[in-house]
Amino acid sequence: MSFARQVWALLKKDLRLEWRSREMLTTIFFFTFLSLSVFGLSLQASPTVQRQVVSGLLWATLAFAGTLGMGRLYAAELEEGALNGLRMAPVAYEAIFLAKQLSLLLFLLSCALWSVPLAAFMFQADITMLWPDLIPIMLLGLWGFSIIGTLMATLLLHARFREALLPLLFLPLVLPILIGGARATSELLGVAGLPQTAFWVRGFLLFDLLFFILGLWLYAPQLEQ
Repeated sequence: MSFARQVWALLKKDLRLEWRSREMLTTIFFFTFLSLSVFGLSLQASPTVQRQVVSGLLWATLAFAGTLGMGRLYAAELEEGALNGLRMAPVAYEAIFLAKQLSLLLFLLSCALWSVPLAAFMFQADITMLWPDLIPIMLLGLWGFSIIGTLMATLLLHARFREALLPLLFLPLVLPILIGGARATSELLGVAGLPQTAFWVRGFLLFDLLFFILGLWLYAPQLEQ
């Protein structure tokens, strides 16, 4: 079986299990909906002030949603005792890493699909004309979240208090993405200077590629522990 078919088979397995239970999607949907709704309804400020805070709240919400997704990344294997079967499967460990990372990325993208319009509505931010610049920033930012999230979820696979440790390790590592994503989004909304989309895209791409290569290198030792 080719490497691409290994990745696709593993990814299809994870997506099929999630589609049957819809546990992760439901949890992330209600978390993002409640977070953005509570902040949007409680912040009684001018439209200018709301546009200034929406970027940080949006990216922080996506980051915390990522921690929820990380906690369920190996749920099927741990609950069904299939982790050893995954280790002994005739597939490359790199294929398992890519499948898990793509699975988390797809869940984060689905979260962003309803979070961005909801945030724009709750905070009175017009994003209609911003999609061509916002999409690459969002894609690269969430790709970075998924790479680091997959590494952290694998590193803490058998750790005690795993659910509590995941955010503590994940959030400091993605801080550059959080700051850069919030700043880039604020620039597009016209509240933080002139947009520098090309600069942020290059920075995110370099950051993501660095952790992607590191992930391919470190994943096998982590999974074998």
